[in-house]
Amino acid sequence: MPRFIRSTDVIESIAEKAIVYGIGGIVSFAFGLLLYVFRGDGWLVGLADVLMLGGLACVAISAYCSLQVRKVKGIRFTCPFCDTPNYLLETPTDDFPCLGCNRMIPIEDGKIMKVEQVRCGYCNALNFYSDKTEILLCENCNHEIPIMVDEGKRTKRIPAGFAVTEDEQLYELQLIAIQHRSDELITCLQQMLALNRNQVKQMFDDLPVTLLTGIPRKKAEMLAAQIGVHDASAAFHPIGESATV
Repeated sequence: MPRFIRSTDVIESIAEKAIVYGIGGIVSFAFGLLLYVFRGDGWLVGLADVLMLGGLACVAISAYCSLQVRKVKGIRFTCPFCDTPNYLLETPTDDFPCLGCNRMIPIEDGKIMKVEQVRCGYCNALNFYSDKTEILLCENCNHEIPIMVDEGKRTKRIPAGFAVTEDEQLYELQLIAIQHRSDELITCLQQMLALNRNQVKQMFDDLPVTLLTGIPRKKAEMLAAQIGVHDASAAFHPIGESATV
């Protein structure tokens, strides 16, 4: 069970009941009236009276429910992240999700806590945190963002697999095989290595050959994919280890 009740949920529940009783009452009364008008010998009059009385009762219940909606009063809590108003029946004792952005609104002593913004060092996206935040993951790239904690407060770490970790190793890119010595491949390697055409062609006779060394993994992956487009195979591996295609 949720530890908070939204006034909008209560209003929606009461309104739904009012609509069901209202529509049912109108249909019942209309059907009873129809039977009364076409009562014939009169043996349907009793059923018509029951349907009309039942319909009036349902309409009365619907009207009562509609009046109850006006009695529901909500306490407004404005989301500090997206400024969406959230209405609760009672003052919350714990954090609750915002209707607009679905972030957890931090609550302390029944009041909304102040939130701060910090930029992710990997993708530069803005992220929010409060004094309650112990671990912060970037909403855009899922990297862990280090935040300041109070003195004497234990710093928590995210279990492995929950956050993206940056590969700090340096890699070596090798040209493994060539299916077709096309001009496009030569031009690609010229631009990649800043060599002339003759130097590139000489490399083709001495495969496998190291193209670049000491580059990050993302760059190695990108260059290997670029070479693969031109009917050639490239592999990359951490410096000091054997190559893997």
